[in-house]
Amino acid sequence: MVEEKEKKVENKKENENQEVQKEETPNQFHLSTGKKIILIGILCIILLFLYSGIWIHKNIIIKEYAIIEPTLPSNFNGLKITQFSDIHFGRTTNETEVEKMVKQINLTNADIVIFNGDLFDEQIILSDKSIDFLKNTLKNIKAKQKKYAIIGDSDYKDIEKYKDIMTTAGFKILENENDLVFYEGNNPILIMGITSTQKQEPNFETLWKTDIQNVIYKILIVHEPNIINHLNGYHPDLILAGHSLGGLISLPKIGGIIKKDDTDGYEAGYYEENGIKLYVTTGLGTEQIPFRFLNPPSIQFYRFYNY
Repeated sequence: MVEEKEKKVENKKENENQEVQKEETPNQFHLSTGKKIILIGILCIILLFLYSGIWIHKNIIIKEYAIIEPTLPSNFNGLKITQFSDIHFGRTTNETEVEKMVKQINLTNADIVIFNGDLFDEQIILSDKSIDFLKNTLKNIKAKQKKYAIIGDSDYKDIEKYKDIMTTAGFKILENENDLVFYEGNNPILIMGITSTQKQEPNFETLWKTDIQNVIYKILIVHEPNIINHLNGYHPDLILAGHSLGGLISLPKIGGIIKKDDTDGYEAGYYEENGIKLYVTTGLGTEQIPFRFLNPPSIQFYRFYNY
């Protein structure tokens, strides 16, 4: 009898100990509200860094626009132009991103391809291997008619090397000069290009001179978009610009928050001033900070119609 009572007492104590352990176990993993908030904050920061610092740079998008110009010569109806800009190679745009960019450009099957400058980044020193890579890879960009480039402010880091890369890759560099483009007919359009206005003052009189009088449609390729307010009375039909990077960090209803010189609020997309159409690409790379937010790297693709 005594032994049975002792066993019952022992069993009762074991059961009580197990119940106490069960009650205490959850408390070992309990986080206070403050700690939960801190943990969630840390996770959000990590995800934000992964998105804006890594993932977004690997996803180049194509923005497509239809440009309706009643004055456009009928033989240019259906013309396709692809624009890319601001690579800042070696910062967040490296070999993998450039190869993807070339594939995306070639998907557009463009008649004309335009580069708005800033292949280089002022803080990045490129190796001979990188220079050769750029020559060989940009050479793979296809255009049915022509490939044009202008010189951005960052390309002055080594302007001769920039010219060597772009000409080797088959681009005609427009330095305050123009070129007539004929497309399925005898009525040409005029493509004009100027070097970064931060580095060189444009000469519009020279820029507008052609061997053919009264060219109906004129496209101006620039780096800085605020040129639209400094044309000295000259009137291109269309301006294609870069430089802004879309403000890099873009917030809803606010837009880009990192403003660059010589943008004057022309950050991204379409604008019109005094009958002149302006399109600004947000480009591919980064500058100052290696982040983009709600502003993926992009290429712009234009289809032209005269109706």
